[in-house]
Amino acid sequence: MKKIFLSAVIAMALCSYGYAQDEEEYEEEEAPAQVTKAPAYEEEEEEEEAAPAPKKEKKKEKKSSGNQGFFGIGLDLTGAFSNDPAINFAFRLNDNMILSAIFGLQHRGETTVNANGTETGMEDDATTLSVGAAFDFIVVRNFLPFSIGGEFVYNSLPDEDNTESNSEIDFGVMAGVHGEIIPNLVLSGKAGLGFVYAFGDAAGGGADYSRMDFGIAYKVYLTWFAF
Repeated sequence: MKKIFLSAVIAMALCSYGYAQDEEEYEEEEAPAQVTKAPAYEEEEEEEEAAPAPKKEKKKEKKSSGNQGFFGIGLDLTGAFSNDPAINFAFRLNDNMILSAIFGLQHRGETTVNANGTETGMEDDATTLSVGAAFDFIVVRNFLPFSIGGEFVYNSLPDEDNTESNSEIDFGVMAGVHGEIIPNLVLSGKAGLGFVYAFGDAAGGGADYSRMDFGIAYKVYLTWFAF
């Protein structure tokens, strides 16, 4: 009897153990699947796509001289046509200001006369020297650059029969226009009021002399800004 009762208890214990295992397996199967969270970088990408593209700021174009040169060499065409040549060394200080140095030199040789095999010098050799400065301030650039400016030139002139020294000081106020024929080659025409102060020493110990002349003056320059 005891053996039968013991066998029944062991059998019930085994049945309850097997039932407990079945429940655990069932619960594991019934457990809901874990939700995996999407990576954060996907949300960031969507936010970046939704954000409006930043506007590009327009760069302000700065006015500059560009390919305009700083140093130029010019020729005084009016002086060249009147047998009084001079050259200018122009310096472009900025877009609106040009400063020029003026230099002119002309030497006339002595005339010799051959009479009966004898050469005689006429002592008529002469040298003309001009040194000065000019400036042009450009005030308008709508169609052609328009400028106002002035010139100051000292001229050492040849002696005449009744003088031992001759000199002139030319100065004037002029307005002009400047046109670029080809890149860096500028043709300038200027006109205004000019003054000439002439002075010197008379020959033979005579008195000094001086006089002031004034009138309309004009100049035409051709300048090449090389550097």
